[in-house]
Amino acid sequence: MSAFKFLLAPRWIAITLVCIFMLPAFQALSNWQWHRLQDRQAANVLIQEQIDKEPVAIDELIVTADGATTVPNDFQWRTIEMTGVWQTENQVLVRKKSLESDLGLWVVTPLELIDGTIVMVNRGWTAAANSAVDSPVVADVPSGTIEVLGRLREITPRTKPAPTDLPDGQVDRIIPLEIVDSPETLSNAYVEMTASRPESKTSDIRTLPAPEVTEGAHRSYAIQWLFFEIMTVIGWIILVRNELKEQRKVSLS
Repeated sequence: MSAFKFLLAPRWIAITLVCIFMLPAFQALSNWQWHRLQDRQAANVLIQEQIDKEPVAIDELIVTADGATTVPNDFQWRTIEMTGVWQTENQVLVRKKSLESDLGLWVVTPLELIDGTIVMVNRGWTAAANSAVDSPVVADVPSGTIEVLGRLREITPRTKPAPTDLPDGQVDRIIPLEIVDSPETLSNAYVEMTASRPESKTSDIRTLPAPEVTEGAHRSYAIQWLFFEIMTVIGWIILVRNELKEQRKVSLS
């Protein structure tokens, strides 16, 4: 064991301690990615289940209680059908939204249903204007009764005050009650439109893509951190072996 006395030198103590601390760190990072993978897989199952279900009329989901209009929280991504009239006077543009790396805005137009309920409808993405303070010109929607098909999306409550310096007609997020403050406004969800009759999209508005049901890169990242963990051990062993070789050369010379 005297050949390994060099491990007690300050330099080698430092190298060994760094390697020891790196191992649990790499393992923790790997575990974190595995957990993210499991969460992603569980979310994918829920999304796919909703996508595979037959469309449902939004009237069957809406609940009105205590002066609020809502839908249950477990219908995210469900395809819904609804009929109503566009409220073009309350249309807004949601700024800083990208699509395929292009910066633009979402076009959100309230739809007043036959029973008076008001639903925010994200009609799609449009390119930004030349200036951040200007709004792109969006073509008018058809008048009269409209049939809409789309995906139900849940609203994430605001945790910070809404910005007050945005251009007129632009918002930073879809918060239904900030767009139309009414008890009839569906407050905890909006709809991503996929189709309408008559057609309510024009060439300047692009349909938002369906949710991505993939595992992402979490599995490869988890394996990568395990690889780093193994390479740390192998690297330390190689350094020790090289040091032993150097000692033998010195003793033989």
